[in-house]
Amino acid sequence: MADKKTVSLVVSDIDNTIADKFGAWGNALDAAMDKLAKLHGRDRADLEQDMLAHVPDSMKHISGPYIGKDLRMDVACTPSMKPTSPEMEKEQEKIFHEWDKEKSKAELYEGVLATINKIKSSGAKFVLYTDSRESVCVPRLAKMGITADMIDGLYVLPDLKDGQVVRKPVKGKAEELRNTLGDKLVVLPPKTNKPNPKNMQKILDDMGVKDPSTAVMVGDNVRSDGTAAVTLGMNYAWQKGGTVIDEATMRCYTVFCQDPNYKLTTAEHLGQMNDTNRPTEVLEGFKDLSKHYRFMSQEKAMAAKAQTQTQSGEKIHPAVMRRLAHKAR
Repeated sequence: MADKKTVSLVVSDIDNTIADKFGAWGNALDAAMDKLAKLHGRDRADLEQDMLAHVPDSMKHISGPYIGKDLRMDVACTPSMKPTSPEMEKEQEKIFHEWDKEKSKAELYEGVLATINKIKSSGAKFVLYTDSRESVCVPRLAKMGITADMIDGLYVLPDLKDGQVVRKPVKGKAEELRNTLGDKLVVLPPKTNKPNPKNMQKILDDMGVKDPSTAVMVGDNVRSDGTAAVTLGMNYAWQKGGTVIDEATMRCYTVFCQDPNYKLTTAEHLGQMNDTNRPTEVLEGFKDLSKHYRFMSQEKAMAAKAQTQTQSGEKIHPAVMRRLAHKAR
């Protein structure tokens, strides 16, 4: 393996980068669809097509799966799935309850906490950056055991109601996390989904990073996570491990995800890889970050890079020169 690169900032996606979101969604929905088909005495494939035929037009313009984000609503929109008896309604509600419980599981990938600890203890900064809404993201992080002292920033999209930004209430540990994060929690402007170089540049500025090459973006989605990083001259570590999909999830994804721009599998991400989003490193898991990068504070990272460039005869970044000159006074 080549020498490790020195970085002072790690910006990480959340879903399928530090935790398995699609697996939880797919396995929960797969089990629920089997149970619903049995409850209604119907062939599962026929039931799925019936549900898809009744997806509201408003849902057809969102990114991601059409079915399975709100199974209760999906079923309520499908006339043939209306319970015909109180007993049937009770059984259907049990299915919804189990689906909701299973899809909400938030389990970090192996080695994530240890890697975050290694980043933070080195003096480097660790930021989470997601397209999830605040009211969805914060409770998930709380369930994962993420605390405010583990991160230097959390960048999320806002919750909207009738096109207006709102602050939805969260409860329990999620409320505690939101309160302790304070100014570390940054709600980005609406409709500024990834890839968004402007939002990425804001993160670099907020974290005091003058030289983008001392920062790395980690994410599973080549287009969404890689494009802005590559555009700005950051490193991009593709979390390939987050694109490995199990059979149950693949079954649901194949049927219910009809957005041609929504990519999930390893092969699909490889198919959209080009010079605008090509990763500098490929990870089999988040914990592999430490195999490719040496973490340290911004001051140390810039000094180390300046020394390397001086020895190799490369041109030193202007920001590095200014800082070195300031320290020499």
